[in-house]
Amino acid sequence: MSVLPILAIGGPTAVGKSAVAIALAESLDERGIPSLLISADSRQVFRGFDIGTDKVSAEIRATRPHACIDIAEASDPFTLYDWLDAARGAIAAHQAANAGAGVAIVVGGTGLYQRGLLKGFLSGGSRPSHPLIRSQLEADLAVHGRAPLDAELHQRHPEAAAVVASASPRRLIRTLEIVRLGGDPLAAEEDPWKGETTYIQIDDSNIERHRGVIATRVRRQFDSGLVEETERLVARLPVDTPALSGIGYREAQGYLDHTLDRERAIGIAATRTWAYARRQRTWYRSEALTTTIMTDGRDAAAIANDLIPHAVRIAVR
Repeated sequence: MSVLPILAIGGPTAVGKSAVAIALAESLDERGIPSLLISADSRQVFRGFDIGTDKVSAEIRATRPHACIDIAEASDPFTLYDWLDAARGAIAAHQAANAGAGVAIVVGGTGLYQRGLLKGFLSGGSRPSHPLIRSQLEADLAVHGRAPLDAELHQRHPEAAAVVASASPRRLIRTLEIVRLGGDPLAAEEDPWKGETTYIQIDDSNIERHRGVIATRVRRQFDSGLVEETERLVARLPVDTPALSGIGYREAQGYLDHTLDRERAIGIAATRTWAYARRQRTWYRSEALTTTIMTDGRDAAAIANDLIPHAVRIAVR
C-alpha cells in the first residue's frame, strides 16, 4: 500500500484557511476522493481553548471530523513530537480504512508542525520527554550549577556531551533528559514523507483588508464569550499554564482582573494577532512552498477551487 499523500495549507492567521480546507474536502467528496482533515495549530490541540483559537465548531466537526483538535490538556506538556505522533496515527488509520485512497489535508498556521510532518522530524520515541525528570534536572542546575550535569552526560553519552558542551543550560537539560529516558539526542531529524506532498500558502495581498479582518475577528471573539471561556479555564488550570498567556486569553484575564477595560483588551489582542500574522508571513517565506494562492476577498469555495488541481494531482496516482 502506498503512503497517503499530504496537501498542507499554511499561511497567516485569519485568512480563512480552515474554511478553505473544509470546502476543499467537500469538493473532493464530489469527485469520490476521500480526505482527512488534520489541524496544524499548536493551540487547538488543547481542550477548552475554543473561542480564542477560532477552533472549528463542534457542530461542523461532528459531520466533518478534524484530527489533532482537543487531544491534550493545557496543563500537561505537549511538544511537536506529540503532535507528529497524533497526526501520523490519524493518517495511518485513515489510510487503513480507505484502502490507501485519498489525501490528508493538513491545515493551520503552526508552520513547524507542517514542516515536521513533511520533512519527517522524528517521533517522541527517539526524543522522549518526562516533566518530572526535567523538573529534577532544573532543580539540580539551580542548586549545583551545570558541572554535575555535564559530568553525568559525559559519562552516559560522550558524543552528546561534546555537542552541547558550550550550549545553553536549557539544551543541556533537554539532552540529559532524553538520555536518561533511553532516547538518542543525536538522532537524525529528517526523513521526508514517503508519499506525494504539496505545500500551499493562502494569503491576502491586501494588507489593510487583512488587518481589518483580524480586528473584526478579535471583537467577535470577545462578543462570543472569550472572557467567560477564559474564566472557566483560569478556574481549572494552574496559573503558569503557558496557553493562558496566548493571544486573547491574556487580554481577557486583564479584563477579568480589572487591569484592562474591554476596549483596551480588544485593541491589545488585535495588535498581538497582527504581529503574529507578520511573523507567520516571515516564516512561510523561508519554506519550500509549492505555490501561494491569494484570497483577493473571495469566499472559501472559490479559493478551494484553486486548490483542487493540486489535490487531485497527488491523490490520483
